[in-house]
Amino acid sequence: MFVLATALYAETQEEAYYRAMKLEEAGDITSALKAFEEAVALPGEYTDEIQGIIRDYKSALGLADGENSSAASEASPWEFHVAGELGLYGMHYKETGLDEAEKGGDLFLNVNPYFDYTTATWSHTFAASVQGDYFLNNDEMSVLDTNDWNLVLGLEYTLMGHGMLLDAGYDFNIEGKELSSDFYLWFEKDLFRFEKQRVGAVAWAYYQTSGPMSLAAYASWHRTVSEGLNGTVYVGAKFEADSAFDYKSFMESYAIYKQSVSAYNEYWQYLSDHGAEMTDDEYEMYEANSPAEPSVESIVYRQTMGKWFGPVFRSRISYKFKNRFSVEAKMNLFYGFAVGGPDEDFKKIKKFNGTWGGSASWKYKMMTFYLGLERNYKHMDLPNFYKGLYRESTVLTQLKLGVKWDI
Repeated sequence: MFVLATALYAETQEEAYYRAMKLEEAGDITSALKAFEEAVALPGEYTDEIQGIIRDYKSALGLADGENSSAASEASPWEFHVAGELGLYGMHYKETGLDEAEKGGDLFLNVNPYFDYTTATWSHTFAASVQGDYFLNNDEMSVLDTNDWNLVLGLEYTLMGHGMLLDAGYDFNIEGKELSSDFYLWFEKDLFRFEKQRVGAVAWAYYQTSGPMSLAAYASWHRTVSEGLNGTVYVGAKFEADSAFDYKSFMESYAIYKQSVSAYNEYWQYLSDHGAEMTDDEYEMYEANSPAEPSVESIVYRQTMGKWFGPVFRSRISYKFKNRFSVEAKMNLFYGFAVGGPDEDFKKIKKFNGTWGGSASWKYKMMTFYLGLERNYKHMDLPNFYKGLYRESTVLTQLKLGVKWDI
């Protein structure tokens, strides 16, 4: 999802155009011309208008068309980049009933080669990705249940233009000996804009072959500038579904199996103890009416789907300083009500999932160095039957250190 994450917080043509006009008003002609050229390289409805402004500027400055232009209209529409990230996350995990916290780390490398194809109104991105994770101190993280290593191979396509963003992708996950695939789709449409801000609507879908899936719809707000306050907020509703074990059917069938085993053993024990006292006819009749031998196959092991629905809130606020230093805070919240599951008690479960944290970063040329702290808290409000079967609360805290690049 690298391209999607980048696109969500990227500057639009309208925002770059607005920034250029502000520089023009301030009298900084050199910076204004550069900003106009950056704006014309982005897809949008103002391309012809911006190209005209650039021609007028160059004519007034005595520059040939294309001279000193980093985004000239004659440039190839194709661009190739390699983005990536190298990071180390320290992890501290605690859950209800766990006497001591588990501690470990995640050392990972993510490499994303991608092609951009840009026309006057549309931008297409074709990307591939390879991410490898190596978990440190994994032997001491039995409850968190991580593998020694993970590998993810991905393909992604992104389309931007006309105030619209479409992103679709596929990931193939190799987690130890387990294999799974992820499919995801994000569609966002701007409904209206004013100055540096955009308001729109979003639809999101995610499916993993090993079980979980989610569907969501959001209202969105973005503020994007090269310097100063940036923000993104999504408010909406989400539906989740994941595999849920049918504990009640298992326990009921196991109890019946134990009763059958007990009755079966008692039947033959009685014959062993009193068979010598029976006549031949009584013995044969007793033996002929023996119960069937219980089978463990009568025990029900069944996976069903647990389904959840509830409100969701996602936000990311950052401030970019002139010295290329940035600070950022994020918060993602979801409160889900069970709307389907293996039994009526399951439908009484409510769950909360919250992630919040902050980070600081510094950009040097094509590289960004970051340091951050993030915490994920999960809590389930459980009926009596499910207490002890599900974890009531978990807390995962991560200290993040790494570097990102886009060449």
